[in-house]
Amino acid sequence: MIAAPLVVYLLLCLLGITNSNIGIDALRQDPSDPTGLQIGSSQGIRSDEWGTESPLWLGQMARGGAADPTPLSVSNDFFAQLPSGPASAVVFFDGTALAAGQWIPAEILFAAKWWLPTLLLFLGLPFWFRWVAGSARWGYLAAVLITIAPGSAWWSGRPVNTLGFVAAGCALALVGAEAVGARRWVRATVAILASGILLARLPSYYQPLAIVIGIPLVLATAAFLLCQRDSWRARLTALGAIAASGALWTGLLLWENREALIAGLTTAYPGDRQSTGSALSPGMVFGASNLGWLESFGYEAPLNQTELSSAFTLLLPVVVVLWAASRWRGGVAHAAALIPIVAVAAFWLSWCTISWGSWGAALPLVNRVPNTRAMLGVGYLAILAFCLFMAQWKTSRRQAVPLTAAVTAGFLSGYAGSSLQSSQLPQLTTWMIWLCAAVSAAVVYAVVRWSNSWLAWSAMAVAAASLTFAATPILVGVGDLRASESARSFLAWGADSLADGTTWASTSQDVDSLMMATGTPTLSGRQQVGPDAEAWRQLDPSGAFEDMWNRGGLHVMFAWNDSDDIDFALPVADTVVISTSPCTLAERVPSFRYAVSAEPLDGACLTEFDTFDWGGNTYTVYDARS
Repeated sequence: MIAAPLVVYLLLCLLGITNSNIGIDALRQDPSDPTGLQIGSSQGIRSDEWGTESPLWLGQMARGGAADPTPLSVSNDFFAQLPSGPASAVVFFDGTALAAGQWIPAEILFAAKWWLPTLLLFLGLPFWFRWVAGSARWGYLAAVLITIAPGSAWWSGRPVNTLGFVAAGCALALVGAEAVGARRWVRATVAILASGILLARLPSYYQPLAIVIGIPLVLATAAFLLCQRDSWRARLTALGAIAASGALWTGLLLWENREALIAGLTTAYPGDRQSTGSALSPGMVFGASNLGWLESFGYEAPLNQTELSSAFTLLLPVVVVLWAASRWRGGVAHAAALIPIVAVAAFWLSWCTISWGSWGAALPLVNRVPNTRAMLGVGYLAILAFCLFMAQWKTSRRQAVPLTAAVTAGFLSGYAGSSLQSSQLPQLTTWMIWLCAAVSAAVVYAVVRWSNSWLAWSAMAVAAASLTFAATPILVGVGDLRASESARSFLAWGADSLADGTTWASTSQDVDSLMMATGTPTLSGRQQVGPDAEAWRQLDPSGAFEDMWNRGGLHVMFAWNDSDDIDFALPVADTVVISTSPCTLAERVPSFRYAVSAEPLDGACLTEFDTFDWGGNTYTVYDARS
């Protein structure tokens, strides 16, 4: 079964197929005449992906692996999972591979990085399930449900990115522990070192989600290893080696990126932000089965699709029902792996359904997770718990248990849908709610009643896929970020600017994404981690506007005028607009040379350099050093 995921992965890479949103109209030279092939519509709401993350990967290819110049911010490499030194070059090995962009087509490298977490999920999770529960097939079902859940579709695969590396790391940890017990030291060393490398990526993901879904699988693996029949010395030796490997690689990675991390933790926003648990609506917590119409509803809902999306949390009460109604047939080690996942899932479920008050904000690490992110993540733990429990389930002729499980799932789906209808999704109709409830009940009944039937598993997978099959596009290539005339121009201009140390700035976030994707050094763009305070002092010597630019996840935009002064505005929490003349900017920032504008500029220092089209608009590039 290992061959199938590998073959699919290789085919997707060679064909350059992804479900990235970089084919969106905003990133097209001419939206009415896009290059390449795209089936389906891009998700505008996922601008973090198409506007920042994917362009950063493409920019790394354009530079041939050279460091990303970020004139106003500390390095973005840590959160972009790109190498910034020897340790991160190993841990972020897929980011290191992007240096081959000088020789390998961008669409192949982009697809390889895009699908790698999914490949690791489909390799690691079935192996982990086979080792822990004696059944790889339930691991495959878990991988499928995780991959196609609404939270994965509307979060550009972020849950998969986390769980893929964690699952593969935990699977290798089991291999290493077994080798320690068998005194096969070479095999143990290789497996444990590789496990540590994969697990060391955990802090670099979107932390609120990684805390919820990544840590429980690690705890389950540790609990399983502690319950093995090897001697305590062998068990503790294996666990100690695995922990040491993970701690070593994580420590090296954090040390290498310490300046960026310190800058991020000391920002005015989000800084050291703390959260506590509080109740969300039942629809948000249990409503994943009702989210199949999010694409057609568009942006009319009070909350956007990303904030509403989740995974299949309703499976967690189903597990409780099945556990209470049957006798446990798995071994002690199997139960030891399941209990931490269920316990942690129950905790995070309480975080988004019960008020924890001010003392919830005092809980270390936990207080990094807003209740909405607990809502998103707990459904993935429910998937793991359900499949891990079902791996020991024995089909019975009794109808009461599968019927009770089905009624539980159907009721929760219907209740959640009704809650969504009365608040966040008034577009949901009564027939939609009843249909989702009926399908949820039917597939849960089928899987519990005929747990060994591939038809039952397929029905559950198809039902889940029906919720998200139209939510993401199928993109062949990398859109206009390489094949268009404008992209080719910026690839050349960016290379020249890297060579002579000059920088650019624009008035458009879409142009900023184009510059990021072509490796063009730019003052405008995304400050993901935190500011380079010394560089910002060139624009704000007194620090009067520090609260506006000392932020993480910040979009930096320019608005050109004829003023000799520099003014700052913060229209929203994650966007700062700097209003000034390109000539004034050139005086303050010695590296600045090229100003991009959709409107004509007539500053005394400016000469027209060139023009280009992007996002349906024509832009002029002005040279401020004429």
